[in-house]
Amino acid sequence: MRYTQMDVQISELSGEIMIDTLVLIIGDQGSGKSNQIRSVFEEAELHSFYGGYPKSANIRRNYPVNPDIDLLVRLSSWHERGETYAQVKADLKAGHTDARRRYKVIAPAQVSATKLMAGEDLFVQLHSDFHIRRSYAVWLHPNVAGANPFAISPKLASFLSANRYASALSIDSAVLHPSAAPSTNSINARLLADLLFRT
Repeated sequence: MRYTQMDVQISELSGEIMIDTLVLIIGDQGSGKSNQIRSVFEEAELHSFYGGYPKSANIRRNYPVNPDIDLLVRLSSWHERGETYAQVKADLKAGHTDARRRYKVIAPAQVSATKLMAGEDLFVQLHSDFHIRRSYAVWLHPNVAGANPFAISPKLASFLSANRYASALSIDSAVLHPSAAPSTNSINARLLADLLFRT
C-alpha cells in the first residue's frame, strides 16, 4: 500500500506529516542500536553514500535515496540525548522536507523511559501524531546482560491487533556487524533494508 498524490495533497492541506515507513530499533542503552542502523548502509539503496558501513558516528541525518524517497537516520536515541516527546515530534517534522517524496525514518529508542516515554510507548504514541503507512518496532534480543527475552506488553499487543500495518519483531543483537568484523556483512542489514525500502 502506497499513499497517492491525493493523500499527499490532503496531508499538505491538513498540515499532517506523513511517514511512509518507520523502523524504530528498541534496545537497552549500549546495546548496539546504532551499529545495527549503520549496517543498513551496506545495502544497495545506501551503499554509495559511504561505500558501505560508515565507521564514523558523525554521519548525515537526511539521505535522498532515490528520486522519490527521503530517509531520516538517527544514530543516537532521543532518550540518550535527554529529549522530550515535544522535541521528538519537532525532530521528525524537521526531517520531512518535501511532501512529494516518500519519507522514511530509522531511529533508535531505549527500552526504559527517561524524560521521554519508554521505546514501546513511543512507538505507539507516534501513530497518534503522524500518519504512518507502515511501521516496525524492532527489538534487540538478548539485552546487554544476555537476559530479558523479547516480549511485548499487553498495551503494544492491543495496539498491534488494531493496526494491521504496524508490526513488532526481534532481531539477534549479538550477530556480527562490520564494526566487530569489517569483512563480515551483517545478516540484519538486509532485513532492516527490506523493512525500510522493500515492503
